Amino acid sequence: MIVSRLLSTYAPQSLGGIPPPLKGIKILDLTRILAGPTATMLLGDLGADVVKVEQIGKGDDTRSWNPPSAPLLPDASEGPAESAYFLAVNRNKRSITVNFKSPEGIAILHKLVAQSDVLVENFISGKLVEMGLGWEDCQKINPKLIYASITGYGQTGPYRKSAGYDVIIEGEAGLMHITGEPDRPPAKVGVAATDIATGLYTHGAIMAALFSRQQTGKGVWIDCNLFESQIAGLANIASNYLIAGQEASRHGTAHPSIVPYQVFPCKDGFIMIGAGNDRQILNLPDLPTDTRFASNINRVQNRGELVKIITDVLMTKNRDEWLEMFKGIGVPNGPINNIKETFEHPQALARKVTVEVDHPRAGKIKLVAPPVSYNGQKMPVRMPPPCLSQHTDEAPSSRSPPTIDMEQFDQILELDADDPEYEFSASMVGAYFGQALSTFVEMEEALVSKDLSKLSELGHFLKGSSAQLGVSRVQASCAKIQHYGHLKDLEKHVDLTDKEALEMISSLMSTVKSDYDAAEAWLKDYYKEKGVEVVVEEVA
Repeated sequence: MIVSRLLSTYAPQSLGGIPPPLKGIKILDLTRILAGPTATMLLGDLGADVVKVEQIGKGDDTRSWNPPSAPLLPDASEGPAESAYFLAVNRNKRSITVNFKSPEGIAILHKLVAQSDVLVENFISGKLVEMGLGWEDCQKINPKLIYASITGYGQTGPYRKSAGYDVIIEGEAGLMHITGEPDRPPAKVGVAATDIATGLYTHGAIMAALFSRQQTGKGVWIDCNLFESQIAGLANIASNYLIAGQEASRHGTAHPSIVPYQVFPCKDGFIMIGAGNDRQILNLPDLPTDTRFASNINRVQNRGELVKIITDVLMTKNRDEWLEMFKGIGVPNGPINNIKETFEHPQALARKVTVEVDHPRAGKIKLVAPPVSYNGQKMPVRMPPPCLSQHTDEAPSSRSPPTIDMEQFDQILELDADDPEYEFSASMVGAYFGQALSTFVEMEEALVSKDLSKLSELGHFLKGSSAQLGVSRVQASCAKIQHYGHLKDLEKHVDLTDKEALEMISSLMSTVKSDYDAAEAWLKDYYKEKGVEVVVEEVA
């Protein structure tokens, strides 16, 4: 099935410092561009199963926002290159395509609504109502559904039908008015900050709604929008106006109430200085002890003179020379780095701010890693950003799931012919789930220890238990693992070295887990539709 639970099929060391807190939560993602995809990506990072529903043939608008794009593998499937923009905010998701204009497409979406915990959408207010996918429509299908709407201006008010664009909202909600140099026109922020902030607010609101549902058992309609998110982001600037009636202005990189607190040019670059108190300002090299600069109030009044003095001094040396001189003297400072320097920063390297993943069309690509650590470890990137329609064959409209041999599974169901509770087959499936999860953990451990004999043994075991239920793809892949562990490639009729066998098993593991996830989700949904809960039997 499309909305499949991503299970804990990874070794403990790869799961981060805590188990994925949203494991088992199903997200139906009807968003595109940046704000919505940011919110759903963050949910996916925490273990939620995010299914991104895209337009047939085109997909998310940002798929075509290139260059730049990731170079494709020589044997990549046909289609445009994978844009860097799309890759930035769509990790840990699946992709399906659905025709929103056809009755069949709406039927598929209704079924997904019934299976989901959360729906996230960013259509213009009222658009999904016209399609039969509005909040009230979906609540009738699934009363516990959390329905998160992201719009430009919210669900009420005179602008509710207006489209929302980050750059327009930046101007309309005050951010552009305070961004830029004082003697230059207003400027936009270098990234779509309003979109990103709205995505963060939406992510937080969904987490709160999940807690609310635990208490009430009811779904929630979340109304997030760019306009209010940006106004909230004005922070102290908004408070200055509301409390004191003080209108804001542009100061470039400078601070209206603290001097010096801005970017200064050096001989070969720029440096940011933020001297927040009198002691710090006195530590600046060659600064005369002039009464005009003795206190912050005086420095604000004599801003121009002080900025010129500091600039003249800093222009005598290169940036890195000043950075070295400023070490340990108590003056807050930092370089203005370009993007290359940012990713080569020693702290960025130490914190592992990037992660490399295998993309099915582009090969190995680098992404920005999740920025939060839990008990010293980050959540893993389980899946690369999906190709367009990569998981459509798992759609609920499919008569038979691609990972299940229905002929074999039907034989198991026949054992429950006179039992409406499906007790025998459901317990057999629950036992299989527990065995599979335990086996995957052991396989990861055996890979780390390079124990080919153990890998072969585990592959043989999971092959057999998968065959009993008709989990055919897992069965086939585990047969390969069994033979690779014996240093045999039966497809090519060649012997393998230890290194070759380990590499082939390692490469195959992600496929095995993905196929298992799809089969496990389909089986659980199958029994759920019959009112039967499958209990996973833990292996001691």
